[in-house]
Amino acid sequence: MENKNLDFLRKIDFLTKASTDTLECLASECQLRDLDVGAVLFSDGEEGRSMYVILSGELIVSKNGIEIARRTKGDYLGEMALIESQPRSATVKSAVPSLLLEITQEQFQTKLSASPDVLMAIMKTLSFRARENLKILESQDSGRVRSHQVEGEVKLEEHTKYLMQEAGLTSREADVARLICEGLSDKEIAKMLDLSHHTVKDHLKKIYSKFRVHARSQLVSLMYK
Repeated sequence: MENKNLDFLRKIDFLTKASTDTLECLASECQLRDLDVGAVLFSDGEEGRSMYVILSGELIVSKNGIEIARRTKGDYLGEMALIESQPRSATVKSAVPSLLLEITQEQFQTKLSASPDVLMAIMKTLSFRARENLKILESQDSGRVRSHQVEGEVKLEEHTKYLMQEAGLTSREADVARLICEGLSDKEIAKMLDLSHHTVKDHLKKIYSKFRVHARSQLVSLMYK
């Protein structure tokens, strides 16, 4: 089972650039969670101490009784509670018998959080999910849920804006910092802002200096703290 889990982990997007040693540790140390049909993995508002990779099956993600997504083999969920250290933002239950690999908060911190590639891949997934979830919620006539989603985004935007002002970022540096937090690469940022790759690198150095960080992962962690 351990070798099977190792092969599977190599195919998960946020782990593709993780070292073999890291993957071997996860494959051997992580516990398996077996869910029956209808079993609740976690509920909206409860404290989160683990993230999960789906080895088989299908899970339903819902908010205030509204289904917003379904996750299947190869998907992962619960990671935001580890990155933000905040309560769960949705309820997840199994649609069919499902097998999950559980990565605890301690395993995430010791094995994964120091890797910029891992954090950037996760942030890209989160950014994509946020856009998709908002579309789904807007398609439902649920002002209360949509209001909660918007309120959270406004608070995050205010927090980010405050940090950028305190750090003394220029407007262009702030644009670059925001796109970094959305998981974009230097090349993608350069294209979006119509800048050269060299200019983006210069902005990045200044951003790191002003925030007193040394890596993308540290900047992202600061923004989502």
